[in-house]
Amino acid sequence: MRKILKKISIVLVCYNSSFKLKKFVQKIPKETKIYIIDNSKDFSLKKIFRNKKNVKIYFKKNDGYGSSINFASKKIKTPYFLVVQPDVSGIRKSSLIKFYKYAKKIKDKFSVIGPHFLNASKRGHYQTSLRYKIKEIHNVHGSTMFFNKKIFNKNKGFDKNIFLYWEETDYSKRARRNGYKAYQLNIVKVKHEKGKAVKTSNLKDLRKLENLYTWHFIWSKFYYFNKHYGKTLSLVYFSPILIRIIFRMFIYKLIKSNKFIKYYCRWDALISSILNKKSSMRLEKIPVNS
Repeated sequence: MRKILKKISIVLVCYNSSFKLKKFVQKIPKETKIYIIDNSKDFSLKKIFRNKKNVKIYFKKNDGYGSSINFASKKIKTPYFLVVQPDVSGIRKSSLIKFYKYAKKIKDKFSVIGPHFLNASKRGHYQTSLRYKIKEIHNVHGSTMFFNKKIFNKNKGFDKNIFLYWEETDYSKRARRNGYKAYQLNIVKVKHEKGKAVKTSNLKDLRKLENLYTWHFIWSKFYYFNKHYGKTLSLVYFSPILIRIIFRMFIYKLIKSNKFIKYYCRWDALISSILNKKSSMRLEKIPVNS
């Protein structure tokens, strides 16, 4: 088992997540290398993990989730790596071994393997049936992804233009064209506490985070459709969405509702993506409700 654990690295992309990182790292065996890619310049991490010989920390400019994973993939030396967010619980030594063994069972012919999420919304997060130990899936959730490094590089990693959201969907689609399918490994079960990796109890900061996520989701969604289906079809698909956004902005502005900012972020992101502007919105620029 130790030989298997030495063949896998763990990549943790974080932003002000020291409180979650400490709990996560404690549960990872010392044989497994951990690469922490910090986008917030939290230099206290060096002190926190100074006695952890299997932990390497890199401080990087915050230019996106996928970009950080691409960066980490160039640093790791192992044939496999697991990308996981600090707010995911359930990853253990047994999880790593199961990912490895099933990768071998399908003869490494995969783009990415994800786990089963115990608390996922059925509406927004499709999963395969638990009747199957492992099953092909359109794409896995970006919070927990197991890769073969050679295949990841062969598929050219993640699109650096995407800051957040849809990067795993884009990767999986490109990989399928190269003959590599995505899989869900249902015998590995995790929980994802979305948005709880960032430490803040300030209501204003939480609202800003929600607005930031809203902005990037719609920007990336249009970018993905435009990239794979072309501008004309994308505009046809998104036109009703744009009309609904404008209508709701008007209504919420009229009644002075806090929801106005949410739909303003959607409008601003969609227009930016349609105009081929970069995914440039950052937390310090995001508007917030009063």
